[in-house]
Amino acid sequence: MANRRHVEHEPENHERWLISYADMVTLLFALFVLLYAISQVNEKKFDEVSASLAVAFGEVVNISDGNDSILPKAGDNVTLSEAPVVDTPAVVIPNIMPTLREQVSSVMSTPGTVENTKSELALQSAVAAEAADQATLSKAEMALASAVSSAGLSGRVVLSREERGLVVTLLTDEVIFAPQSATLQSAGQAAIKALLPSLQEAGSQLIIEGHTNTANVRPTMFPSEWELSSARAGAVARFLNGEGIPINRMFVAGYGETSPLVPETNPDHLRLNRRVAIVLASSLTSEQRALLDGARAANEILDVQATQ
Repeated sequence: MANRRHVEHEPENHERWLISYADMVTLLFALFVLLYAISQVNEKKFDEVSASLAVAFGEVVNISDGNDSILPKAGDNVTLSEAPVVDTPAVVIPNIMPTLREQVSSVMSTPGTVENTKSELALQSAVAAEAADQATLSKAEMALASAVSSAGLSGRVVLSREERGLVVTLLTDEVIFAPQSATLQSAGQAAIKALLPSLQEAGSQLIIEGHTNTANVRPTMFPSEWELSSARAGAVARFLNGEGIPINRMFVAGYGETSPLVPETNPDHLRLNRRVAIVLASSLTSEQRALLDGARAANEILDVQATQ
């Protein structure tokens, strides 16, 4: 009879459940660490990173007035040329989320990336604002030029463009203001009424400036040329307000004889320097102007270097 080999069976391990339990505890620990990290998000940093990623990927969606979703609706044509609304935070479209983790790591580990992106966005905003501002002023200039021509005011009303905006110069001869007087005469009222529709439509802030000439005759009803020029500017502003332009759109300044339009060597300087200027102010802020000036200066330096 053949000998049967005795086979020893390995005893069953009743502690295998500990491995699964340890895995579950580890996963739970990781989950709670992740939840804690999410709860401590720095909102400012998150917004900066979100804006940076939106620009980097070139695909953004905005929550604007009337929209209840950050996702494009069916039939929407979202293109790379659509710029985000300036005052609305950009939100990254979900279809780029797989790349988001790497981009976040890169942005957060690269010094100055967020600051550089903010500067670039500010410059792009300033460029867009300048283009819109110039378009508004050009439209107003065309309308005012047509009004001046139709009313036969050529030679009395002069239009010019300056960095501060569109300047409408009203030469204040005896028909507009009597000598040494700040009372707006009927002819002056008629001239301003001819310009009024274009001034109202422009919607810009209006700076009303009074100027006098350098004649040796001192005003008799006012202490100085400053008071006379300010009173004339105020008279024009009051008339405009009476015709429907709100007070909060207007500012008044009197320069006296301190800011002549032409030098005294000009034979017609007495007539040309006695004036009231209505400035349709540019909407650009000082910060935007500084950004644009800096960018232009940098481009000039690059152009010079390229030619060397």
